[in-house]
Amino acid sequence: LAAGSIIQDHADMDVALVKYRVAAVQTPNSAQLWNNIGMCFFGKQRYVASIACLKRALYLDPFEWIVSYNLGLVHLNTGQYASAFHYFSTSINLKPDFPSSYMYLAVTLNRLEDFDNACSAYEKALDMEEDHLFELNYAITLTNNDELERARDHFLIFEQLFSRLDDEAKNNDDDVLEMRHLLATTLGVAVEKIKAPKASAVLSSAASMAPAPAPAS
Repeated sequence: LAAGSIIQDHADMDVALVKYRVAAVQTPNSAQLWNNIGMCFFGKQRYVASIACLKRALYLDPFEWIVSYNLGLVHLNTGQYASAFHYFSTSINLKPDFPSSYMYLAVTLNRLEDFDNACSAYEKALDMEEDHLFELNYAITLTNNDELERARDHFLIFEQLFSRLDDEAKNNDDDVLEMRHLLATTLGVAVEKIKAPKASAVLSSAASMAPAPAPAS
């Protein structure tokens, strides 16, 4: 399980799955194992298999917050917003001090057309942690709801935080760069050009939907 988790962190999903298959022979009832297998399938965009594995993990350990969090990510990614809301809410109830849960809950609420509560969830995430992705997604949500002045304020904070990243961190997520470019254009904010974004990008949160493997045991 530990070897698979390390490999998975480096995004080699196929090799990680081989390691997890070996582990499954010895520990078939490990919630962590099925959680990690589920997120490997998520990384391979095999969403039905991902949900099946994550639900098995949830059955084995219904109080493991990270399983509910990951189920929220998968359902958000597949447009099943009511289910995403359920799983992010469960994750927050089990672990209320994980700020990313509030950010993705905010994205989900906005997709469910609950803008006011989406803003409250963003504010909660930002109260807990200063994070450039929180600011970026909040700015996108505000822009899409015609709150352009507030969006500009949060985008400028995003730019401050983004400028502190090293070059590798700035360039490791094309979605963030695309959203940054589009938002800067929409809000009329001049920004340093990092690299050319894709011309077909559409302004929509969330940026950087990263899966969360369970801690290796």
